[in-house]
Amino acid sequence: MAISLLVVLAGAVGMLLLLVTWFGSRSITPEIEDDLDPILGPKDPTAIYESHGPFIPMPAHLKTSDQMVDWMTKELPKLTAEIANPRT
Repeated sequence: MAISLLVVLAGAVGMLLLLVTWFGSRSITPEIEDDLDPILGPKDPTAIYESHGPFIPMPAHLKTSDQMVDWMTKELPKLTAEIANPRT
């Protein structure tokens, strides 16, 4: 009788811990409903990147991943080298 009560108690405590683990992170993470959110429109992410240093946008004519990889391996290093060593 005592063993069965301990098993039931251990199961209840285990299920409680499982529920706390499962739903706990959702209740701890606050939802930001503040007007201080810096990213409000489509142009804002670019402005944020530009404020932290040089930002080189990917050209719009690149459509496939092969074209993008080719651009990143051939053209992007040239552009970053020009930014690092500007010619006067």
